[in-house]
Amino acid sequence: MSEQPEKLYLVDGSSYIYRAYYAIRHLSNSKGEATNAVYGFTNMLMGLVRDEKPDHLAVIFDAKGPTFRKDIYPEYKANRSAMPEDLVPQIPWIKDVVRAFNMPVIEQTGYEADDIIATLAKRFAADGLEVTVVTGDKDLMQIVNDRVRLLDTMKGKISGPAEVTERFGGVDKVIEVQGLAGDSSDNVPGVPGIGEKTARALIDEFGSIENLLANLDQLKGKRRENLENFAEQALLSKQLVTLVDDMEIDADYADFSLSEPDAEALTELFKKLEFHKLLQEFSVQQKSSGDHYHAVLSEQELDALIDTLRAAKRFALDTETTSLNAVQADLVGLSFAVQADEAWYLPLTHHYLGAPQQLPIELVLEKLRPLLEDPELEKIGQNIKYDDLVLRRAGIELAGVAVDTM
Repeated sequence: MSEQPEKLYLVDGSSYIYRAYYAIRHLSNSKGEATNAVYGFTNMLMGLVRDEKPDHLAVIFDAKGPTFRKDIYPEYKANRSAMPEDLVPQIPWIKDVVRAFNMPVIEQTGYEADDIIATLAKRFAADGLEVTVVTGDKDLMQIVNDRVRLLDTMKGKISGPAEVTERFGGVDKVIEVQGLAGDSSDNVPGVPGIGEKTARALIDEFGSIENLLANLDQLKGKRRENLENFAEQALLSKQLVTLVDDMEIDADYADFSLSEPDAEALTELFKKLEFHKLLQEFSVQQKSSGDHYHAVLSEQELDALIDTLRAAKRFALDTETTSLNAVQADLVGLSFAVQADEAWYLPLTHHYLGAPQQLPIELVLEKLRPLLEDPELEKIGQNIKYDDLVLRRAGIELAGVAVDTM
C-alpha cells in the first residue's frame, strides 16, 4: 500500500436511482419508454468519477425480495409506496450501464444495500483504503470513522466523524438515537413522543438505550411511562437500524479497480435509449484497436505526428465535434491519416467516464497551426468545408485543401 491511501468509492445505487428519477422527469425514447432515471443515473455516475477520481468503485443495489429485517419486524418498510411503474423497467438498464462502465454491480438476497456497504467499508478500511460511501442515507452514519466518510453529491456534503458527532453525539450513538426516535421512512417505530432531539439528549445522558431503560426511575411523567410501555419496541428498533458489517461477500478491492469502459456496449445502450449527447462522446472512441491506429495523448506523440504528416506532404483530416452545425460546433478531437489502415486520433475535450488524460487544447492548436495553415501541404477530407469552419472558429485558417470526397 502506498503512503497515499488508495480511494475506494461505494455508491448506494438504490439511493442514486430514486434521486435520478425525481431529478429528471418526462424523458423517454421514440418508443415511449421512460429513460429519465437511466439518463440521470448515468450522468451522476460519470460526474462522480470525473470529480472525485476514485481508484476503485462499486455500485451496490438492494436485491429483490424481503430482507432479514422483515422476519424480525413484518411491518418494516410496510409504509412505502410501490416503485413508480415507469421506473421499474429502467432498473435493468441502469445495471447494464454500470456493467458497461466495467464497474461491479453488487447485491445480495436477504440483505439491504446498506448492509453490503457497511461490510465492504469495514473490510477495506481495515486494509488501509480511504473509503467514501456515496449516499444521502443517514443510516450509514453509523459506519463512519477516520477511514470511512459519507459523500452526499446532491448536497455537496461530506460527513466524517466530526459531522456525525455534531448530529448524534458520536458515531457509536447513531443506532441509539435512531432506535429511540425511530425512522418514519423505514417504518421503524421507536418510542412514541420521542423525536431525534429528545433521543439525542437522553443518549447524551445515559449512553445507550439499555442503560436508559435500566435507569427509568430517574425520569418522570409521560416520557418515563412511554419508555416503560415501549421498552421492547425501543430495543427492536435499535436492532432494525443496526447495519450488518460482517456479511460473507466474495470480493477484493482489486475487483473494483476502475478500468476503461466497454465503449461498444455503451454505444449500443445509448443508441437504444437515444442518449444522443452521451452517444457522441463514446461513439468517436470506436476506433480499431490494431497497431496501426494511434491515440495521441502526449506532447512527444503529437510532435511525432506532426513530423509524419509534414513528411507525407498529403494527408486526410477529420474533426470530431459537438454539433452538426459548424457555427455552433466545438472541437472534441481530430483524426489524421496518411495511408490506408493507419490513422491517428487526437482527443481534445472528452469528458466521458474513463477518458484518458488529454493535452491542453491551446497547446495542440498552437502546434498544429503551422501544419494546417501551410498551403504546400495537401489536405483531404469529406465535407471539408465543415472542418474548415470549425477550425476557423478555433483560430486556424485551413489552407492547402486538395480533395473533398463529398
